[in-house]
Amino acid sequence: MFFRKNKKSSGKRNRIPRTEAPFHPVENGGAFSCRIGNLQGIGARQRQEDSFCIVNAIDQKKMKEQGLFFAVCDGMGGMKDGKAASEAAAACLRGSFERMDRTGDLAVSLKEAVCAASKEVERLLGGQGGSTVVAGILFNDLLYYISVGDSCFYLKRDGHLYRLNREHNMRNEIYLECIRKGMIDPTDGRQDPESAALTQFLGMSGFGETDGSVRPLPLKAGDVLLACSDGVGGTLSETQLLDALEGDDPALMCRKLEDEIVACFKPHQDNYTAVVVKCCG
Repeated sequence: MFFRKNKKSSGKRNRIPRTEAPFHPVENGGAFSCRIGNLQGIGARQRQEDSFCIVNAIDQKKMKEQGLFFAVCDGMGGMKDGKAASEAAAACLRGSFERMDRTGDLAVSLKEAVCAASKEVERLLGGQGGSTVVAGILFNDLLYYISVGDSCFYLKRDGHLYRLNREHNMRNEIYLECIRKGMIDPTDGRQDPESAALTQFLGMSGFGETDGSVRPLPLKAGDVLLACSDGVGGTLSETQLLDALEGDDPALMCRKLEDEIVACFKPHQDNYTAVVVKCCG
């Protein structure tokens, strides 16, 4: 089963105010502190259908006890009420995070949280709406992450940018099928007219596939994490992302990301949302 996200546009370019977390170092219970920023814009769409949440960005005690949680959810524009879908997904994930057992396997708990969010979106919209998601937990200098759909998750480390997740779309399904047949030429996947169609998203009937960490990824001071909707990752090149994520101030990084998105001036620019986490010494 797959679904193509709606790419229609009003032809207008609109921007909404950026909503940023206050820029304070926050101890996360490990060896380094975190700085957090976020970005959201409507692009050339008529309404905003992305949602995001950040938990424990300010409260140092809760950061030490529970860790930092962040998620970006991108509602399916070609389906029923993408905004309701993304909001429901973000709210459900936040509630699941707050109830997690920190002595258990957080990778398993995060996958269970995503499955619960999918069920909630399906219940709310009767299988007629959906959302992508990319989410992470930073706890004791360890990163647990998960994604569904075509939202993006990046790690900037030592001057290099790494894509941590893969997209659930027809292009990757075609690539995998080619590999199974002994072919490594990706041309078919690039040329297929349905290459961008999603094969997994929250709220779909039969949902069950996620992509993410089985074991936590150790982080170190200087690392930068970027969780974003495809309005960011699908618009900017890796070079543009890498340049924007330079420095120590996530709020400034978000401004650079938005400046780059606006400079691209795509006529059908999607909603764009990002959360940036800087690990500081």
